[in-house]
Amino acid sequence: MSDDAYFESLRAIVQPIPVRDYPNTLEPTIALLAALGNPQNEFPAIVVAGSIGKGTTCYRLAQILYANNLHVGLYTSPHLHSFRERFVINTAMITKGVFVEGVAAVQAAASQLPYRYSTFEMATALAFWWFARNHVHIAVLEIGLGGRFDAVNTVKNALAVFTPIEMEHAAILGDTLSAVANHKAGVIQPGGHAISVKQMADVQRVLEAEATLKKASLQLNGARSDRHQGSVLGLAAWQNLRERGLIPQRPFKYFLETDTLPGRLEQVRIAERDVVLDGAHTPTAAHRLRREIDERFGPSEPVRIVVGMLQDKAVRDFLNVFDVPRYRIVITQATGHRALSSATIRAQFQPHAAQVEMAVDLNDALSQIHTMPERCLVVTGSLRMVAAAREAYGLVPAQLIPEVRMTRTIFEGSEYLVRLRIREEATPSSSGALAQ
Repeated sequence: MSDDAYFESLRAIVQPIPVRDYPNTLEPTIALLAALGNPQNEFPAIVVAGSIGKGTTCYRLAQILYANNLHVGLYTSPHLHSFRERFVINTAMITKGVFVEGVAAVQAAASQLPYRYSTFEMATALAFWWFARNHVHIAVLEIGLGGRFDAVNTVKNALAVFTPIEMEHAAILGDTLSAVANHKAGVIQPGGHAISVKQMADVQRVLEAEATLKKASLQLNGARSDRHQGSVLGLAAWQNLRERGLIPQRPFKYFLETDTLPGRLEQVRIAERDVVLDGAHTPTAAHRLRREIDERFGPSEPVRIVVGMLQDKAVRDFLNVFDVPRYRIVITQATGHRALSSATIRAQFQPHAAQVEMAVDLNDALSQIHTMPERCLVVTGSLRMVAAAREAYGLVPAQLIPEVRMTRTIFEGSEYLVRLRIREEATPSSSGALAQ
């Protein structure tokens, strides 16, 4: 399979969505899946919703299931470097050849319908098509945004799992915590089963009300701040599925939790400094990151933190977590059209104790590792920041770099921005776009 064919297929499904076009119905995706032969009905699925820790929870759950001899599909988003990272069976990403074949199948189905599909809707259909084709025993699926009207929610899940829920995407999900929680709660199935960490009171009320309305069970497991939350939820999910006979009744095989999902509290050694790469982008995630820094390096070690954030994030609340004397905060700009400028971020943050400096260019900010006096560097604020850092610090295999660069061009280059502008002009009151 040539790279040209792969990138042509990737371009074909990359369709930006202005905020105003965020779906408020699942009907288009349901129609697309029906045209594909309803592959989502061929395997039981676990759906993971929440604001932080979704990717890690999906990863841990898939690890547990795979360690216990199950054939596991894993669908997550967004990707760090390659779009193919979103599609995994057991431990292997989808190949370029199968990706091309799957995109062709999805496009053929979409061509029969009067809808214009987003990247995420088509990617979700592709994941279901691939999982069904490979006869996975079970699939672990991460909600992209919200839940109730997210394309993943077309699956009649065997289990819904909730990580901590907090304010996010207010322009899309609503400007109250209850409104956001209402979108997330929509993944609970009628008569279904759900597991959640302990949530804030407003969120918990919404989840309980949804479960009651749908006559579903809702089980609480773990605290919001638990650093091993992904494993706690994963083990609880495994036990739930086993008790219900959805996975084999064999003795549980424990696994040693030694690896970390790239970009999530990932620690590496670069230029004789300790570097932590974490895609935290909410205040709760920032608190978790700070606690982790304290545990790893002590509560007084000076730390340089490079931060870039995207639109629609609680910038002030996020940065206030690090407003203590030990931190030097370097404000920069993440990659992509949704990134806030360093000046915009700085204008929203009035530090009282931390030292703050600006680095308009992201590469300049990352290159400070070679001259900075601190022994510890943290890169955070967005998974885009983490992706850029991993590439700058040589953490991406050399053979993957051409794909990484072309993928970024497809998602952030001039062609993408032209598509976005066309969609925005068709819906002139929209503001911004979803990174799907």
